[in-house]
Amino acid sequence: MIIFSSQNLLLAGAFFGILWLCVLFVLCFLGVHIARLVKFGWLYQKKEEKPAPTQTKPAESKEKTPEHRPSAEPVYYIVERKRKTRQSYGEPKEIRFK
Repeated sequence: MIIFSSQNLLLAGAFFGILWLCVLFVLCFLGVHIARLVKFGWLYQKKEEKPAPTQTKPAESKEKTPEHRPSAEPVYYIVERKRKTRQSYGEPKEIRFK
């Protein structure tokens, strides 16, 4: 005859609590990783779909050439260094050559 004491009943409840905690952790772990894999697969398929339309129309891509915008004049920035080393320098000065 098995005698159930209150101490054994408390241990059984704790055991089932730990068991359900582990099961819940495994389910959440698998759910998160499956969701991440689905997202990566979806982005991979989306990335592969973009080049397909450009390969079907090669004549249009040859006709369109990128337009280069000429800049008026280049801008050079010079930062002055002081003799004493500082932690931060001031804003660079803009110098235009004409």
